[in-house]
Amino acid sequence: MIDRTALLLGLAAVGLGCTRPGETVPSDLPRTVAVLEPSNHTGDPLLVAGTSFLERYALRTERVTVPDVLASEARLQLERRGFTAVPPETVEGATEGRAPGSTDSAVAIARHGGLVGLVLWIDVRRWEPDAPTLPTFVIVGLTAELIDSTSGLVRWRAERRPAPVATPGEVNLGDAYLNAARKVMAELLAPLGPER
Repeated sequence: MIDRTALLLGLAAVGLGCTRPGETVPSDLPRTVAVLEPSNHTGDPLLVAGTSFLERYALRTERVTVPDVLASEARLQLERRGFTAVPPETVEGATEGRAPGSTDSAVAIARHGGLVGLVLWIDVRRWEPDAPTLPTFVIVGLTAELIDSTSGLVRWRAERRPAPVATPGEVNLGDAYLNAARKVMAELLAPLGPER
């Protein structure tokens, strides 16, 4: 009985975690989006891969972070919903690898880099596993904004209040972070349209 109650409470928390406060998706959104490097305001580097001595020196594994995974998943989710994602190399070159810290800086970076149309900015405010090994969930809190880089207007905004994202069966933090990033991006960007 206690396990069932805990499960129901957990599902309720997840359901309350993602809010779209009165914001509907405009029907006239441009269909091309540049996904900017997400901001990480957690104070933790949120490393997914390339962290261990073996990975860095023996296997020469590239360092991958949660913001990297979120950006990749955002492009994938947008494409599944009929958008065209600007290639990451183009965005990287235009932004010079800088992550915006606010809506205004996202607009400034996009304009400076010559990115026209919509840009997606993701702001990670909380990303916290329940345990360093065998994590069963990651508490995630973030916002996402589709911003018109020309006018500077936020065309759509979604906020995910800090709430757990289940990561059952994951043994290490990197895999739990990957799992949570995929789930969160699918959840957050779902209002932009059905998958095609």
